[in-house]
Amino acid sequence: MTANQFLTQVATQFNSAFRRQAGLALMGAALVALSAATARAQNTQVTIEGTITSVGSVPGITVGDKYSMVVYYNPTQAPASTSGTQIAHYNQFTLTAVVDDKDGDQSFSGASGGELTVSVDPSVGDSFYTNNSEPAGFEVYNTTGTTFTTDALPTALKLTDFSTAYVVLGTGNAAQGNITSIRVLDTGGVIPAFITAGSPDPNGKVPTLNGVSGSGVTNLDVSFPLTLLSHGSSYVYTIALQDVNFTGTCEASFELTQIQYNKTVTLDSAKDDSFSCGPGTIWYWDFGGKIIPDYLGPATLTGTVTYGSSKATTTTTVVIQ
Repeated sequence: MTANQFLTQVATQFNSAFRRQAGLALMGAALVALSAATARAQNTQVTIEGTITSVGSVPGITVGDKYSMVVYYNPTQAPASTSGTQIAHYNQFTLTAVVDDKDGDQSFSGASGGELTVSVDPSVGDSFYTNNSEPAGFEVYNTTGTTFTTDALPTALKLTDFSTAYVVLGTGNAAQGNITSIRVLDTGGVIPAFITAGSPDPNGKVPTLNGVSGSGVTNLDVSFPLTLLSHGSSYVYTIALQDVNFTGTCEASFELTQIQYNKTVTLDSAKDDSFSCGPGTIWYWDFGGKIIPDYLGPATLTGTVTYGSSKATTTTTVVIQ
């Protein structure tokens, strides 16, 4: 496996009256080695579930056994090949399946060299399937051709959109199963790890990168995360994030909101200047907050990272006292 190197950048920016920096301040940098597989992280998970309808010659499986199949892929990948302009074949994915049979779980995996195919060919309708279905594969298709708009890998699937859906498990005279459920989870190209509120450090020592002497790992040192915030005081809000597989422009922001008289009120918010991010990089940003107003009760602290035209958020509950 070839290892690629990316520069892991950790940045901080204060956006407040008492401490303001005009632009991006790099607090530290470290080189890390990431495998090619990590660089092409598979951030869409498709979970397919159902029951066995035909056992074929696969031992230990009986009709009615339940199975679960999971497919991981990066939906932004380019096709490995195409058939005309309406059928695309993709080879960067993993597929595993488990059957809960009477003798214990049996595991199956996708074929070596197999492909995922998306078709919007009007002559056959819309379909999503594995080219080589043994020892594990699936197919869903809709003969009316109204399910997909492009031949890109899907990030959303509804079982009711397909007229036919089934899985194949085993080799030769393989077992088959129906599909009763399809769930899709997209983690996104950039993921915020957490958002916290903490007291400003009067000595200016934190936040800092690698502030623990002798530590064997990269560490982020922040004011202790607080969930009880006092009105009349101000806090520092820290958001940490990691780029999974996105290359482009990113922007971090935070928002502190509260429900007041059945309306959502923004108590504080800020965003940084946009910055260039790439696969494997990790970042943290700090924002100096405003004085907490005198309205007691729970509030929501939200950290957001905008990457390209997409957004990802992380939230935590705080209480104003």
